[in-house]
Amino acid sequence: MGTGLLLAVLLAFVAALLGGMLNLMGKSPGTEGLKMTNGFSAGLLITIALAHMLPEARLEKNYLYAVTGFGIFYLIEGFTRSGSCADISCKREHSSSGIIAYTGFNFHALVDGIAMGVGFLSSTSLGLIIAFAIMIHKAPIGFSLTGILLSRGYDRTKTIAMLFLFSLITPIGALLGNYSVLVSATMLHPALAFSGGTFLHISISELLPDVHREHNRTILVYVMAGIIVGLIPKFLHLH
Repeated sequence: MGTGLLLAVLLAFVAALLGGMLNLMGKSPGTEGLKMTNGFSAGLLITIALAHMLPEARLEKNYLYAVTGFGIFYLIEGFTRSGSCADISCKREHSSSGIIAYTGFNFHALVDGIAMGVGFLSSTSLGLIIAFAIMIHKAPIGFSLTGILLSRGYDRTKTIAMLFLFSLITPIGALLGNYSVLVSATMLHPALAFSGGTFLHISISELLPDVHREHNRTILVYVMAGIIVGLIPKFLHLH
């Protein structure tokens, strides 16, 4: 595992763990803070999928993998409600049981990690921008997860243990994705297509509808900022 990927998985782990611990300590980023994070993440993930991952995936041959990635995440999120949410609305918006929601969050984290591991094998710049997007998105997800678990009656000790395990899932996924492509190079483009499809679902179906519930149009600035940041590697010919 390269230094870049090692640093990326450590930051993803810390981001998820920190987001969850902030909730347990009673500290909230507030509605605007969560909207800013999710809006920026949405713009960034859309751009990563459309400008980086899918063009690299030889989509004319691997389009079924992209559609499958989108469809699987649609079903998982529909059954488990595993997207991020504001601290006040978590209990109301996530009607599923704690363990079902937790399973959805973990699957989400695993696929994020696989995308990261595959991205670094495609190019360092792609791996870094995927890792950046995941790191930003992990803190709100960790925050939401602990809120859901606490609202379902889990005590603090068990919630912390489940949060710690959840924080490890993305690094594990990164190792699996990296290793699988190293073993079989033919997996690279299908894996990029699948990951691009999942990123499109996360941004379009989970993040954007959530942040656009508010009437404050500052969300447009956050989303556009994410898009611009996502395009910077293209402008600089880094990828």
